[in-house]
Amino acid sequence: MRIAWLLLCLPHAALAAPWLRSEGVATSAQGDILYREVHWQREATEGAERWVLYQCPDGKPFARKHLPASARPQARGYSLEDRRSGQTAEVEAASDSVSISWKEDSGTEPRQRRLELPPDAVIDTGFDAAVRLHWPALLRGERITLPFLVPARQRYFPVQVRRTGPVRWQGIDAQAIEVSLDTWYGGIAPRLALVYATADRRLLEFRGTSNLRDARGSYPQVIVRFNAPPIGRSVSDWQQAWAHPLAERCAVTFR
Repeated sequence: MRIAWLLLCLPHAALAAPWLRSEGVATSAQGDILYREVHWQREATEGAERWVLYQCPDGKPFARKHLPASARPQARGYSLEDRRSGQTAEVEAASDSVSISWKEDSGTEPRQRRLELPPDAVIDTGFDAAVRLHWPALLRGERITLPFLVPARQRYFPVQVRRTGPVRWQGIDAQAIEVSLDTWYGGIAPRLALVYATADRRLLEFRGTSNLRDARGSYPQVIVRFNAPPIGRSVSDWQQAWAHPLAERCAVTFR
């Protein structure tokens, strides 16, 4: 019902305009494909409404995420449904507070809490927007400390972001970014490695802990690569992709 409501509420202008689609492939350290992330956004602006569809290696979707348009893209709310694990999340961000409803798996009850929203807070994939927001400072060698919301723990944890240097990534001039966390918590690794294209500040690679649980109930270490920039697609392509039912399980594709 929620999917149908989202489809029906799209304005006519959004239906006519091409949307942007990009895809990231998540692999294990051994190179096995674990899942794919298919990202859709209504326009190229940072705060545009976004959708993410997580697919099994065979293309069947098992989870979906919706991020509403926001003037604060680094701290926007989101909704998540993972049919494979039963994990769900509803995070609603207002001007000065954030409301969290988190369900870890199909066997647990949702936990709810409301927190203050600091001006420099980062929520979920808003970290990507935060890197671009602080890009000049990072290139100057500054270390940026930000409060990162972890809905599973329903609190903020400080993360430190710094640029480690220029790199070449599949023939692209890029910048390596390191994210250090002060402690282990909630399935999040204490260190993440990111690569961003120098020219357009586009995320090329993520190395760290997935925010999705695997079939064993753990958060696997993944490498997610976005090999191509976003391309324009019709809204009917998005509607068709988003309307697919979610699978309850999927298998890993081995090399």
